[in-house]
Amino acid sequence: MRSPDLFLGSVKRSLFPPMDARRLGFRGGWAALPIYLVMILIYPASLAQAGWVDLNAQFTYIAVAGAVLGTVVGNGRMRTRRATLLGAIAGTLTVVVFTIIASDGGTLHAKTVDLATHVNNWVTQILAGESANDPSVFVLLLGATCWASVYMGAFALAREHRPWDAVVFSGICLTVNVSLALTSLYFDLILYTLLALVLLTRLHIVNLSERWERQNIVPAGDMDWRLLRGGLTWTLVLILMAFFTPRIAAADLVSNAFSTFDAPYQRLETEWQRFFAGVSGPSRLQGVSFSDAIRLGQAPNLGDRIVFYVDAPAPHFWRAVTYDFYTGAGWRTTETDRVDKVTPPSTEREKQDATFEIVVPHSNLLFGANEPSKVNVPFQFQTGDDRAYSTSLRAVNRNQAQGTYTTTSLVSIATKEELRKASTAYPATIKSKYLQLPSSIPARVLDLAQKITATKVTPYDKAEAIESYLRNTYKYSTVVKSAPAGRDPVDYFLFDLKADFCEYFASSMAVMLREVGVPARVVEGFTAGELDSGNRYVVRELNAHAWVEAYFPSYGWIEFEPTPSELPFDRAETSADTTNPDGSPKNPNGRADSQGLAGRDNSPDPGAGGVDDTPPDVSGSLSQPVDPRPALAVLSALLVALFVALVRFELRFRGLGTIDSAWGKTRLLGAYAGHAARPSQTPYEYADAMGREIPDVHEPLRTIAHARVQDRYSPGGATEAERDAAAVAWRKVARVFVTLLPTRIVRALSKLVR
Repeated sequence: MRSPDLFLGSVKRSLFPPMDARRLGFRGGWAALPIYLVMILIYPASLAQAGWVDLNAQFTYIAVAGAVLGTVVGNGRMRTRRATLLGAIAGTLTVVVFTIIASDGGTLHAKTVDLATHVNNWVTQILAGESANDPSVFVLLLGATCWASVYMGAFALAREHRPWDAVVFSGICLTVNVSLALTSLYFDLILYTLLALVLLTRLHIVNLSERWERQNIVPAGDMDWRLLRGGLTWTLVLILMAFFTPRIAAADLVSNAFSTFDAPYQRLETEWQRFFAGVSGPSRLQGVSFSDAIRLGQAPNLGDRIVFYVDAPAPHFWRAVTYDFYTGAGWRTTETDRVDKVTPPSTEREKQDATFEIVVPHSNLLFGANEPSKVNVPFQFQTGDDRAYSTSLRAVNRNQAQGTYTTTSLVSIATKEELRKASTAYPATIKSKYLQLPSSIPARVLDLAQKITATKVTPYDKAEAIESYLRNTYKYSTVVKSAPAGRDPVDYFLFDLKADFCEYFASSMAVMLREVGVPARVVEGFTAGELDSGNRYVVRELNAHAWVEAYFPSYGWIEFEPTPSELPFDRAETSADTTNPDGSPKNPNGRADSQGLAGRDNSPDPGAGGVDDTPPDVSGSLSQPVDPRPALAVLSALLVALFVALVRFELRFRGLGTIDSAWGKTRLLGAYAGHAARPSQTPYEYADAMGREIPDVHEPLRTIAHARVQDRYSPGGATEAERDAAAVAWRKVARVFVTLLPTRIVRALSKLVR
């Protein structure tokens, strides 16, 4: 019977086989090790620059630890499955320990308990279907990506000598971070690509050296440098081509193909936002973006770039998207079904057309006023289960959301008196979606809403009271501040900030309306813009805005403006106030227009009162002129490729004599044209064989072959006349071989197609 020591020893040797110390080392040698280390540290540094979380100093140490352990285990004899299990266990411990050490305040025990508490709270919120505001789990997830990407790449490089694993794993993580980050991190991706290509070149040299050694081949002394120089040259060429090559039409085809997956992607993004609602990220967004989820505390970096022009009879807010679900950190859209028709309430609404000339497209998003009903391009409504309203308007194809299109909208003309008399019998779907609030909202927000509306009876009066309170009590500011971790942003705005961006005002009004039983949603889009000399509204980035809509049975969604930087919606008190003294109609629910609309027809559409079922006129979308830019882009790319090929061809024979250069170019170009020389052929045999296949090159090839033989084997070498003759003969041969290249290329492509 074996003793316990022998048993434990056998188990130890089974799990951790003896390691040969001579095998320890980096695959590419000391020359490539610094390149590899810098490359794998770009991803942790990129995470820190992205600013997703404040706790990010530990990511670098986690990546270094993963590289060391992956290299050591990969150079050992441990089986791959056990190595994977060891990496998972060691990675979990490393990520947790380094995260605890990097945390602020308290003893190590206190910080450990604090992290465990945060993780437990996160799990509880997720299982309850609520949004998780604590970013601790996200910090652990980022640390895990740093460990996993580096450990797997280092192990594969050491064990299997596969350099692409080391490049791809970290590269995918870096690409995702650069794509999602709200700050520009493209330099990180460019630097990573450059280092990766250099590392691949160096590792390729190592592989070639080992192969030559096995085959007893002694390369030239400068072979390493020549291979590295060629790799660096092509690395630079590829990066420049990727950076300067124009966008071609194929990108639009790929974009349209990806639009097929918009719905599942949006659902995935929605769940992601719920899981990590406490991740604030950078405080500024670049430009204007309308997605299915927003996080409060992030304001667009708005400029005066023109987004679109609008030709409309009256100024309105141009709706882009609406949000129904408050996460406790922001808003998201859960109603994402795509349908061809909706039937919104039609009481006291009139049709108004608005023609949009898009300058800066926003994916396949279409704009409209209040409640869009149709567009003259193929479109779909994004809506909920009951099809009684839309949350956004989408073109079927992204190209159709560009250029010019006309949207017909049903704009509310209901008066205050009519809205006060509206029923409070809300549909079940409206109550379930638009009265939703997370349990994490502090009680004092509810107390404030109750206090503001204490003397109000009707839902409209409550909405007007909250709107007025926010406009008169708080100040508008473009300096946006995000709520501290664990704080509800609405609570933070109402009781601490008291001055911020429009999204805070809209969110506060929507939340307080829901607190007092009035269904409400947040809307994002643009304000009316400025009227230009051509009687069109010019809408710029700085017109991006957020406002509120409250739901009234039979009347639908009614707009409210809680932000003091904009005028409130001009709504008539009674039906008697909807006409001017001369009998002409007013614009009760439009925007205040101090610039005048002389000569415009503001009369109501006699057919107003429901969604027009007339099929949209799409004939204009079929007569688009052919865009020459894709063809020019392809032609430019071909010319650049041809230029690079010519330069590379000439550089291969740099430093050779006239005859050697002519002979080498002839054999290489002949191989490209499909007539490669056999190793056993003498110069004269090659010239005669080529002459039989291509008679036009027989005489000049004999001239070059004769000069080659004289230069190599004659005691006095070739004469000056023979050198000149070889140069002239090479040009004749080149002209013939070049004419054969297109046929060779077509033949090669046809084989690929088969």
